[in-house]
Amino acid sequence: MLTYILYGLFILSCIVLVVVILLQPGKADAGALFSNTLSSTAFGPRGTASLLAKITIGAGAAFMLIALTLGLPMLSGSRSVLQSDSAPAASPTPTPAASPAAPAASPAASQ
Repeated sequence: MLTYILYGLFILSCIVLVVVILLQPGKADAGALFSNTLSSTAFGPRGTASLLAKITIGAGAAFMLIALTLGLPMLSGSRSVLQSDSAPAASPTPTPAASPAAPAASPAASQ
């Protein structure tokens, strides 16, 4: 049950992350990233972050934490391929089929 809740939160965080990133305004001039004189404006204002930036940070953190949590083997019930047992698991040996009942004495043997 917990796994389904985590998958739902994971998909919700993916959708929120995509929508919020697409809603954010882009940089005005792409060439400003490569010049020395405009370095203070290339990285944006140092003041308070906008609401979209805060939502992006929260959705990104939720995405990463939920992805790491879903990767834990205790939730999926599987084991790591790097783990080895001290003794290999014995495969069940097939039991021989019951032999059919011995046939009645043949008439040729009784003569």
